Amino acid sequence: MTLSFNTPRLNVIEINSNGTKTTRSTLVNALPAILTPAVVANLPGYFQGIDSVSAAENWLANMLNECRLLMLQSKHQEVVGLLFIYSEKHDAHIGYLLAEEYWGQGLAFELLQGFINLARASSQWHKLIAGVDESNIPSINLLKKLAFEEQAPKENDMLFYEFNLNHGIQ
Repeated sequence: MTLSFNTPRLNVIEINSNGTKTTRSTLVNALPAILTPAVVANLPGYFQGIDSVSAAENWLANMLNECRLLMLQSKHQEVVGLLFIYSEKHDAHIGYLLAEEYWGQGLAFELLQGFINLARASSQWHKLIAGVDESNIPSINLLKKLAFEEQAPKENDMLFYEFNLNHGIQ
């Protein structure tokens, strides 16, 4: 099942090998402007140096082998970020990023709230797990605001937060 959902300001569309070439091309062309040094500063090395369309094509091919990848588009069809989902049994490890120009506008909150609703409705996962660099205070605060609970211990300056999708459901 392909994942997609809408929020008031975002269209969230899964990118996969079965998707349209136009959608994939839109993402590849946008990636060098999104994966800037500031955006990827605390991310693994394979996020670094995506500064050309050919590097973006290689990066996208590798990511599609590793995880489910959702593209975030504004209502004006601009690519504004990404959501990553790594499924592990009944849990989804998630990551997200926004292009610098969209920081501080509440889009990450809107994205995660929409994804939580989708994940609850699909019932394919029991927990969402988000890893965040301990220096990324805005993301830590966002996860706490959305009722993700910090898990111990941290690994390599990474903190982990969990959201129980079955919590409060009878």
